[in-house]
Amino acid sequence: MSHDAPIPDAIPFRTLSPISGAARLGLAVLVLIGIAAAALAFLTGHYVRFWDALLFNWLFWSSLAMGMVMFAVALHITEADWAWSIRRLAVGGAAFLPISFLLLLPVFFGSEHYFHHWLPVVRGEVADQIIENKSAWLNLPFLIVRNIVGVAILYGLAIWFAYLSLRPDVHGAFANRHRPIYDRMTQGWRGVGEEVQRSRTLMTRLAPVLALAFAIIWGLVGIDLAMTLEPHWFSTMFPVAFFVTAFHGGIAATAIATTVLRSRLGLQEYITTRQYHDLGKLVFAFSIFWMYINWSQYVVIWYGMFPHEQEWFVHRFVDPFGPFVRVIVTLVFILPFFGLLTRPPKKVPAVLAFFSVLILIGHWLERFMLIVPSLWEGEGFPLGLTEIGMGLGFMGLFLSSYIWFARSFPLLPSPATLAARGSAVVQVPVTPGRPIGH
Repeated sequence: MSHDAPIPDAIPFRTLSPISGAARLGLAVLVLIGIAAAALAFLTGHYVRFWDALLFNWLFWSSLAMGMVMFAVALHITEADWAWSIRRLAVGGAAFLPISFLLLLPVFFGSEHYFHHWLPVVRGEVADQIIENKSAWLNLPFLIVRNIVGVAILYGLAIWFAYLSLRPDVHGAFANRHRPIYDRMTQGWRGVGEEVQRSRTLMTRLAPVLALAFAIIWGLVGIDLAMTLEPHWFSTMFPVAFFVTAFHGGIAATAIATTVLRSRLGLQEYITTRQYHDLGKLVFAFSIFWMYINWSQYVVIWYGMFPHEQEWFVHRFVDPFGPFVRVIVTLVFILPFFGLLTRPPKKVPAVLAFFSVLILIGHWLERFMLIVPSLWEGEGFPLGLTEIGMGLGFMGLFLSSYIWFARSFPLLPSPATLAARGSAVVQVPVTPGRPIGH
């Protein structure tokens, strides 16, 4: 997918036009539903379901935002010229990161609930040799500090990457209500040519650092906020599966955003079946990779048959959670595999968006299954008004931040930015008359 992509002679400065009053009302209603669901859970004494819903929804929507940014980072690292017109749609995920960071802070108010398996041991109230051996890591102040600091660093790097990608294209833009933002972003302007080269150089240096930080820090978040909920259980594949799911979700979310904004902004000339075909191949490929990673984690534990390694799967494969494992596999792997197996469906925007929506629903349920079975001790299946309502509230915040990004910044790069891209073709000098390989 590294085929050449010609640079257009003229690219419009295209931002999303103001959304309708009905759309703004819809976003406000989503947020209010989330607030109402959370308040209702507290008023009715369903504190456990509130804390569970807060955590797994935070994990899903934050993973989605970081996954979109990391998709843009991957496109930059690999010099994916085919994606020049969709890369900034992926960068838009960075707009949710400040909201995500603020929402992380109240998550830790539920620590007594999330970590009740090991907190009494660390405090010396209960004896448990396995957890005592992990006490240096299973330490609540240390856990909170390392996650807040780690997420702050990761989000800071991601926002810096987004800033560098946008800075060359907003200087001197026509005066509108976003002009103060553009002026702050372009302070110390050095000229178009120098700024474009400088931003590209910094992005090229930052991208691999950000990729490594994502794997380490987001994997750490998965370990601390999901795996430690069952402190006797461990899996070296768990953090890998956790950040791979985030990356896959970012690709699927970008496919949906591309489909929605393509017609609304009149980008058919710049986002063609060529981009959809390649984007569809990535959605398809990472559905397979997601299944491969999760199967690799499961089959080794199943084959080893060690009690502590099996308990995590036992909690998820028995009622009431067992049927949802099959639902998740169907949504994330089986349906996209058969639906996107051939070439034609990948080229149809509505079809690709449909399967991407199924994938995101599956990932939302997967985040639910990471958290709730480890903590739920009641009767019935705890997926209802509280969990779905708070999920809709998070959706309202995510969509609001993304729409703000789409309205504030150009969604297509300028010709100058595109002209600064490196070539994916490496020229290898060959001595005349001497065969290659000798």
